[in-house]
Amino acid sequence: MAHRDATPGARLFFALWPGQVLRERVTTHQALWNWAPPSRPTPAAKTHLTLLFMDGVDPARIPDLLQIGADVGRQFAGFELVLDRAAVWRHGGIAHLAPQHPPVPLLALHAALVDRVGRRGLPFDSRAYSPHLTLGRRAERLDPPAAFPPLRWPVRGFALVQSLLGSGRYVVLGRWPARGGDAERRPLIAARAAPSRSR
Repeated sequence: MAHRDATPGARLFFALWPGQVLRERVTTHQALWNWAPPSRPTPAAKTHLTLLFMDGVDPARIPDLLQIGADVGRQFAGFELVLDRAAVWRHGGIAHLAPQHPPVPLLALHAALVDRVGRRGLPFDSRAYSPHLTLGRRAERLDPPAAFPPLRWPVRGFALVQSLLGSGRYVVLGRWPARGGDAERRPLIAARAAPSRSR
């Protein structure tokens, strides 16, 4: 089972997890930024949009989160996400893309996860939700591109991901596709979380 190898006090998040085509589009967009040191772009393999961040989760509760994902996934119909605003949070230095107008289905998906995680007494980030896709870090001195084509993301599923402390690696523990289409052909995927490694 995935939870057996998880680090105590696991760092987890539900996320929109893009496919290869969107990752390539994000990389193309990143090239519009001037990544002068000390800024550094996010590796393509780690590109995602967080739905709900959960830190310090007891590894024994990971099956609860997998069940929550499955429950929410049964009501998830998919939607289009348009990332059309590039910005930098000067406090924290996060360069990112975000939707100027977050779609209602995205906010509803976040709210459904918050409701179920909260009802099970699991820890989660309760700050106001600000959906964004991180492009890079330590970017306090960077200016976003003046103009760029919006990234259109046909969201067809979401995932539960573990961040392995000390390794910089992400491991996908579960995926849930949207209703319809290939939803009936793609069951829950539970991956084994590798042990954390020091840098």
